[in-house]
Amino acid sequence: MRLLFGFVLSSFLGGHGYLKKSLSTSGAVAAFLVGLGTMYNDWAVFPLLLLTFYFTGSRLTKLKAERKKKLDEEYLDGGQRSATQVFCNALWGTLIAAWHQYTFGDERITCLFENPFSTKLFLLYLGHYATCNGDTWASEIGVLNKDWPILITTLKKVPPGTNGGVSPLGLAASLFGGSAIGIVAFVSIGLSGGCDRWMWELIPIASLAGLIGSLVDSVLGATVQKTLYSEKSHKIVHHARTVNENIKVISGWDLLDNNQ
Repeated sequence: MRLLFGFVLSSFLGGHGYLKKSLSTSGAVAAFLVGLGTMYNDWAVFPLLLLTFYFTGSRLTKLKAERKKKLDEEYLDGGQRSATQVFCNALWGTLIAAWHQYTFGDERITCLFENPFSTKLFLLYLGHYATCNGDTWASEIGVLNKDWPILITTLKKVPPGTNGGVSPLGLAASLFGGSAIGIVAFVSIGLSGGCDRWMWELIPIASLAGLIGSLVDSVLGATVQKTLYSEKSHKIVHHARTVNENIKVISGWDLLDNNQ
């Protein structure tokens, strides 16, 4: 029954994302596989954290879409994440959920925190999605900051959308993105009734994971990702589109991309 439920819900997840243009065709297939692997876990908190990340991220991608189009030449309606992007964000979480189910499934424990290894696996899972959610919220909300962000390595102002750019709005968004994951975990585990108390500390742990993860991502973005800016179109670009286009390197070396 659990496998059937996971199949139906995962199909909805992929289909919904495809119809809403938040996922490409390959992204929808990847979302189905990620959902199926995660939802097979006995504990409701595992799929709930995945769903929180997916639905909040999809919603925020569409926030002020017209303005985002003016800042990034490769912005797509709804985001249209590919399979590569889906797996980069969710593969580790899926593997952790599957590992936990293999080790502690079939009601072998009554509380996630009664076994030290179960605790470590869940905290890894919580930290993974808190970091992903915090970084997504920071990217999608922070780019809308009224003032230009500053580059985290030099503290100089840079165009919105620059890899490694941070702003007060973006940092606050990363903190709240992580806390959203923590709140869902706190409520879900508390309502399960298996533990002898409500694990309130999950909220600050997830909040800090969201903020710290976003800061680490910003440092990497400012140093090992090249950001190009077209002074003609006033947009972040990924390559020169015309011979005469005036392209300026804002920051970073061309070693990694957003998926790495």
